Amino acid sequence: MVDPAERPEPSTSSSALYVPLPKPPAAFSLTVRKLLGRVQEGAIRVPSFQRPLRWTSSDVVKLFDSVLKGYPIGSLLFWKRKFEREPQVRVGSAILDAPAVDDGWSIVDGQQRITALAASLLELDQRGDVTWDLCFDPVNNVFLHGPVSPAEARRHVPLRALGDLRRLGRFLRDCDLSEEEQSRVEEVQQRLLDYEVPGYLLETDDVDAVRAVFARLNSTGVRMRADEVFQALLGASDARGVRRRRFDLGELQRAADIDGFGEPPRNEVMKAVLAMSGLDPSKRFDDFQEDALGKLVAPEDAAEALRQTVAFLQAPVHASEPGAEIPAYAFIPYPVVFVILAQWFYLFPGSSEPTRRALAQWLWRGVATGVHERAAVSAMRRQVRSIRAAEETESLQRLLDAAGEPPSLEWSLDPFHANHAASRVEILALLSLGPRDPNGPVSWRALLASGARVAREIFRVDAVDPPLRMLARTAANRVLLDTSHSHLRTQLHRWSWHEHRDALESHLIDEAGLEELQRNDMQTFLERRGARVRALVSRFVAQRASLGAPRILPVESYFDRHGETSAP
Repeated sequence: MVDPAERPEPSTSSSALYVPLPKPPAAFSLTVRKLLGRVQEGAIRVPSFQRPLRWTSSDVVKLFDSVLKGYPIGSLLFWKRKFEREPQVRVGSAILDAPAVDDGWSIVDGQQRITALAASLLELDQRGDVTWDLCFDPVNNVFLHGPVSPAEARRHVPLRALGDLRRLGRFLRDCDLSEEEQSRVEEVQQRLLDYEVPGYLLETDDVDAVRAVFARLNSTGVRMRADEVFQALLGASDARGVRRRRFDLGELQRAADIDGFGEPPRNEVMKAVLAMSGLDPSKRFDDFQEDALGKLVAPEDAAEALRQTVAFLQAPVHASEPGAEIPAYAFIPYPVVFVILAQWFYLFPGSSEPTRRALAQWLWRGVATGVHERAAVSAMRRQVRSIRAAEETESLQRLLDAAGEPPSLEWSLDPFHANHAASRVEILALLSLGPRDPNGPVSWRALLASGARVAREIFRVDAVDPPLRMLARTAANRVLLDTSHSHLRTQLHRWSWHEHRDALESHLIDEAGLEELQRNDMQTFLERRGARVRALVSRFVAQRASLGAPRILPVESYFDRHGETSAP
């Protein structure tokens, strides 16, 4: 056993910051009605260490919808303390003159929810802030945000009216709702105000302990990803046992794994399903209106569209049914093309050879112009919206217009990373050379199975002189070889030009380059090979994108609806 005196002392940095509480918080529950009363009395306030308000109106709508449906909205945490009179207590954008309170509660966790409830249901002057300006539509049983037309003003109930019996009574006296609809409104008010929220109350005089609790609560836990929400909502039958349209994203991933393509990420499969369904793939499914469920495509149709998408991506450029010649998902430069192509093949299955060639041109031109970049969300939305059913030719033209065409292409070498778009393009260009080793062709499947080291370094970067390290971090210093070695200079050093010329050329190493490698002339070798890699990738992308070539669309696009050729 280790002598306690010899044990290293634990770090005090964390313990000094996270001060323990003298006793656990007491659990209780309170209704929304009681919560509103305490806020209006100034007995619930926001402490100085709280974060700024970040919720949008859509978040507020979701909160009220959850309360109406009886869903849990999470627990609240308060800190019991004495409040002095304060004339500037904020509730949303409203300001209250709050009196002194002996039994006050400072909000430790739940500020956004409490503010949303109070600012929407209390009759307060929000000074032009419309975030909390909601109403209830009793016909469709939904909460709405935004301006109300004069015709709707007597049928849509402001949430301020639902927050108080007298205010609701005044609204109902002058409304245009039927007796049945008025009864529904009264039931909704009771459901909202009587809704019970679990809470905890901290009792301590140590503000540092309270700050520690706040910091821990807001620095741990991870919000569910969009695909996790989608799977949770649609991956099983509902509580009544009636089977909804079931989308098992895992099954769709497996459906797309054809001929070594690999399973696309679940989040991208979800986006593809949304795009096929005519929904915005950049949004979370829980951000859509309730009618989005009825718009979803059939799972079997989604699976078939994904299979056609993968077949197109994998098909050689010069095949009878041409494609983009991208053999695996891990090599797609920009994931958005997978989503857009899935939408295309859902709407236009079995596209013709000219259409497939034009789609490949669109894909590679978008790579050259950067239209497909992950950050270009607006460009992605425009392209998704440009594909319309029964408009195949027009949709194709719109896609090509969106991709554009650069006047020229001069590839530049950036630091290599297998997850970066430019590096994936470089991998595809190097794969097009048919990389070999002394025993025959290199298997790209084996390379892909190796993970991050799909393209391995020739020289160790830390062994390269500092002025050369930037170049050594690029594809100039990478080759596609299936080997257990991390750095390949020693292995390549043993090759001879006479015996292994084809293999060396398949890695862009010529005779002079091999001599430089063998005498360890790193600078000349990397500069020579870097120039060859740049030239290869520039030529590769230009050929795939048909840069400078005329745009050739399917033959039917050159005829108008009366069968006459269109004007040139």
